[in-house]
Amino acid sequence: MKLSKFRVRKFRNIIDTSEIDVDDAVTCLVGMNESGKTAVLSALHRLNPIDGEDFDEQRDYPRWLLSKDRREGVIDDATPISATFTLETADIELLEAEVGAGVFTAREITVSRKYNTDVTTWNIPLDTKRAVQNLLSSLELRKKTSDQFKDVSDFDGIEAICAQLVSDETDKQHEKTAVEIASIREAVAALPGKDVWAVAVAVLKSRLPKFFYFSDYSQLDGRIDINHLAEKDEQVGSSADQTARALLRLASTTPTAMASSDYEDRKSELEAVGHELTEQVFEFWKQNDNLQVEFDIDRQIKTINPQKHTVEKTYLDIRVKDTRHSFTNNFAQRSSGFRWFFSFLAAFTEFESRKEPVVVLLDEPGLTLHARAQADFVRFINERLATAVQVLYTTHSPFMVETDRIDRVRIVEDGGPKIGSTVTREALTVGEGSLFPLQAALGYDVAQHLFIGSWNLLVEGPSDYIYLDTISRILIDRGRTGLDERWRVLPAGGASNIPAFVALMGQSLDVTVLVDAGTEGADRLQKAVDASRLQRDRIIQVSEVTSRRHSDIEDLFEEDEYLALYNAAFGTSVSLSDLGHGDRIVKRLTDLSGGAYDHYRPADVLLRDTEMRDSLGDVTLDRFETLIRRINGTGH
Repeated sequence: MKLSKFRVRKFRNIIDTSEIDVDDAVTCLVGMNESGKTAVLSALHRLNPIDGEDFDEQRDYPRWLLSKDRREGVIDDATPISATFTLETADIELLEAEVGAGVFTAREITVSRKYNTDVTTWNIPLDTKRAVQNLLSSLELRKKTSDQFKDVSDFDGIEAICAQLVSDETDKQHEKTAVEIASIREAVAALPGKDVWAVAVAVLKSRLPKFFYFSDYSQLDGRIDINHLAEKDEQVGSSADQTARALLRLASTTPTAMASSDYEDRKSELEAVGHELTEQVFEFWKQNDNLQVEFDIDRQIKTINPQKHTVEKTYLDIRVKDTRHSFTNNFAQRSSGFRWFFSFLAAFTEFESRKEPVVVLLDEPGLTLHARAQADFVRFINERLATAVQVLYTTHSPFMVETDRIDRVRIVEDGGPKIGSTVTREALTVGEGSLFPLQAALGYDVAQHLFIGSWNLLVEGPSDYIYLDTISRILIDRGRTGLDERWRVLPAGGASNIPAFVALMGQSLDVTVLVDAGTEGADRLQKAVDASRLQRDRIIQVSEVTSRRHSDIEDLFEEDEYLALYNAAFGTSVSLSDLGHGDRIVKRLTDLSGGAYDHYRPADVLLRDTEMRDSLGDVTLDRFETLIRRINGTGH
């Protein structure tokens, strides 16, 4: 059976989440810190937990409602978790083997739990009368006998009719009836329940998925006290001790066996398991594949006398060998991300080996992982987990949100004491804070897909884009060379931003950069070349066209033509004689005005004023065409 939806009510900071639809493979719960994501998973976990954790009224009931609801006596009626499961063909076939065909009236069942009880409530749509008829029709009964049961609506009503028939002295064929009654009673006794509902529960109970909950508290310690594990009973809830026990079970051993004299044999089993888990980790862990997990047994010996020694303590030390840097250190000293990944695989793989149905609940998985490693972990969820089990995970990281599978996302938001935490898939109904991980994920995805290929041109600002685009069109209209239409032009918002943009685009993306000569951004781009993030021949400086050491794109215009744009933009009447000496016309205008310079307004005039565009002379057009040819030459 598959979990299809669930609902959480009166649990911690939740009043009523309403129905939460669950994807067949992976469901992602996104929300801010303290929004209620963990509460949602914790409530679902308690429906059928691996570790037997129950609801606790004092701990789990909403605190601000606890006293009031106790006085009103409504706590026992609260249903903190109810879940709907869709039955699969195999589930139906198993039930029909017990009660016959046509008994299920729908393919969905609902299972729920309440406070102060360990009883699970099953709501199963059944045609109980059909089940009775199926049972009787499977036996060799005379019509006269089977007709006696036509009004019986459940298995538990069959015995009363049987008793009545046995005591009926007017029955002339009493012996034959007795045989029939015996066969009916035998068939009823063979059922795994006293009524149809009980039979259905008995069949489906073993097929109800267990909920496997894993959080940061479940991470393995680097040094495990074996005696402590052997003496301490398994406690409910997710813990490092439980993960350690799972690791030992995976190696077909126990804490008691590890503390015994033949521990060397157990150690070799552990090393084999460690190697297997490490191999699985490195299928998806791409941060450092030169790690190797090793196990060591530390037995603390107490000397009673020279002839007698006793083992006082046994510890299992988990160590990680870094072959790249040639050193070994304790597991606890490795990165949190690697420890989380390895610990989860140890716990999950052991449970997976039991071949029981399971739903995996991951609370903030990979929280300490690098962004790339988080993307690797999402791939692990899809390729390793979701192919075998359903997975629900919580996150507030945009790198754990799959933008091409946004239908899997549910947004968790805390509406305050009167509303509590709610869960929705409707992005338009939630606040900006709750929506941020989705917005960031979409923004990152757009940025990654915007520059696919090699025809990416990075310029300093919007004015550079306008000049290139506008004059390129003029050149093309006059039968000359313009920008290749394949170029995607991105303004970086200033020369100082260009190195950061180059780094953010990544090494796998090709980009050509156009910069003004003699700027800080141009100097810093050399570092990108040295780091192999940018090819030297794809850095173009305006000075390559102007032959001046310091040049802006505005210096490609004849000075009188640019002054015409400037005067039109600012309503001034500056002439060449008003300007000081120097290479860069923008700097000379800035010195004249004494304030910050707005590059955009003259560019906007060129964009909108047809007469200005038509008045551009051949010298200006020649310079821009030379620059454009240089840009086109860097495309691949």
